[in-house]
Amino acid sequence: MSKEPEFGQKFSKIYLVPAELLQDSTRMRRRIGAVVFDHAGNVRDLLNREIGTALDAGGSALADYWPSAFTRIELRDVLDAITIIAKRLDNRVRFLREVERIFDEEQVRYTLDHLGGVHFRVDAEFERSRTSTIGTLVGSRYDGVKDQIDRTFRALDSVPPDGKLAIRSAFFATEGLFRLMFPNAHQLSSSEIAKHLKPIIDQRFSGTRPALQVVLKQLEAFKDWIDGAHFYRHEPGSEEPTQPPLDLAILMVSQATAYIRWLQQFDQN
Repeated sequence: MSKEPEFGQKFSKIYLVPAELLQDSTRMRRRIGAVVFDHAGNVRDLLNREIGTALDAGGSALADYWPSAFTRIELRDVLDAITIIAKRLDNRVRFLREVERIFDEEQVRYTLDHLGGVHFRVDAEFERSRTSTIGTLVGSRYDGVKDQIDRTFRALDSVPPDGKLAIRSAFFATEGLFRLMFPNAHQLSSSEIAKHLKPIIDQRFSGTRPALQVVLKQLEAFKDWIDGAHFYRHEPGSEEPTQPPLDLAILMVSQATAYIRWLQQFDQN
C-alpha cells in the first residue's frame, strides 16, 4: 500500500523531489539571502572582508537586495557566508534551523553542524538511512554504537571524504551492537555469526520455511559484508590499505546501517 502524503506540506516537497540531491539551486540562494538579512541585517562589509566577495553598497541596507545578491556570488561564498554569519549571531540556533529547512526543502546536498559549518550529504536515500538508523538506537545501551555511527558519517562528511575510516567505523558500530547482544562473542566474524546469531534465526523462523530460507540468505550476505570490511581494518604489522573508491565506501556504509537496524530488531526481542 502506498504511503499517503502528509497534510499541509508544500506541493513541491511531495511531488517534485529530484532523484538526486542538487549541487546548487537559485531558489536556495534567494531564500538564504532573505534569511541572512532577516537575522543579521546588512552584512555586506562583513562578507567582503571575511570571504572576499565584491558586494556593492547600493541598496545593501534593504531586504530586497540580499536574495538577488546571493544569486550573483559564487556557491562557495554562499555556503561560507552561512558559517561566518552564524558565528556572530546570538540567535544562531534559529538561524541555522531555517537554513537547514531550506537545504531540506530545496533538496540540495548540504547539511549543517551545530556551529554553522556546512557539510556534504551523499544523497537523499543515504540521509534517510542515516536518520533511520540513529532513530532506532534509543537509550543509553546503544551510546557506543551511536558514537561509531557518528564517526562513520563524519568521515564521509570530511573534505576529502575518508572512506577507509568510514568503513572501519561502520564495522565497529556493527561489531559493538553484536557484542552487546552476545557478550561472549570475541569479535564480529563469520564464525561468531554462525555460533551466536544463526541459532536464534533458526528458532524464530522455524515455522515459516520460505522466510527462514530468505533470512539465511541474508545471513550469508551479512557474513560476506563482514569479510569484505576486514580488508579495511588495519592491523599492527600489516600494510595500511589505500582509500576505497567513494562509491564503494558509501555502499559498505549503507549496508552497515541496514545490518545494524536488522540486528537491533533481534536485540529488542
